[in-house]
Amino acid sequence: MSAAIDKLTIVFGVLARDCKASLLRNMARVEEIGRAFRDYHVVVYENDSKDGTTEVLKEWAAQNDHVVAICETTNKTTIPKKNGRTPYPLKSVYRIEKMVRFRNRVLDEVRSRFEPDLFCFIDIDVESFQAAGVIDAISQAPQDWGALFASGHYLFRKADGTDKVPLFQYDSYAFVPEGVDPMKLGKWVVAHNYNDVISWYSDRLIEECDYVPCRSAFNGIGVYRWEAIRDLNFGIMQTPELKSLSACFCEHVPFNGEIIRKGYRLYATKKIEVTYYHKRLTLIRRFNHWKKIIKVRALIALGKHPYDWVIL
Repeated sequence: MSAAIDKLTIVFGVLARDCKASLLRNMARVEEIGRAFRDYHVVVYENDSKDGTTEVLKEWAAQNDHVVAICETTNKTTIPKKNGRTPYPLKSVYRIEKMVRFRNRVLDEVRSRFEPDLFCFIDIDVESFQAAGVIDAISQAPQDWGALFASGHYLFRKADGTDKVPLFQYDSYAFVPEGVDPMKLGKWVVAHNYNDVISWYSDRLIEECDYVPCRSAFNGIGVYRWEAIRDLNFGIMQTPELKSLSACFCEHVPFNGEIIRKGYRLYATKKIEVTYYHKRLTLIRRFNHWKKIIKVRALIALGKHPYDWVIL
């Protein structure tokens, strides 16, 4: 982007539900990023919280006139129960339809109120992210960028109190490498070792350079040129194989594809580092972590493309 950050405006889109603790940690980080711009606003959509999230959001909006809080009661669960009709709850059409509606609700609110230079979706329920990294990523991004996405991990907390970063990206569901057509992936996104393979592969790519071209990604933070998404909406995307399982791609996959069709490129960047949560590094978790690494390294030794490693 040719203009300096302090000459631009940005709007943050936030989804929130039962995330009071992380909301209290991350509100200040959102504001810190916003203050680096000429002006900023935050549009938050919240539904059905029972832990005090609604009250925190209303107070935030009352104290900061940059914040718009939309709170609703739908009395509906976001994640369905696993059963014969919904064998993959987290990747089910039922769940993703909800995410599509929530994200589009935010976009509609932004269109009705603002005309920013940039838009940023943030999953406010993550443990942490660094405001400086987001600002740096935008400032130094390639000229052809349409969207920038985070590098995200959960962390192992060792006995001595230090952290160990697993060699796997957290959000493999939203990630598609550049040059891969999602509609040719059949039912791979619900395959039993898909997450291990693609989260390892994407982590290796992202660690190799500052900006990795991709077909899709997210990992908790996505920064978009507003001109690239002004007229776009999130939607459902399925292969015939996924449709038969009542499953679908992550809502970011079709949305990001529309940005590419407009002539922009998408990049995942390690400059934006998101921490999802901490796990205590027990012996069994250490063993399982290394078991996954050994398994994936063995597949890499075969010299195949990562999608050839997925076992259906």
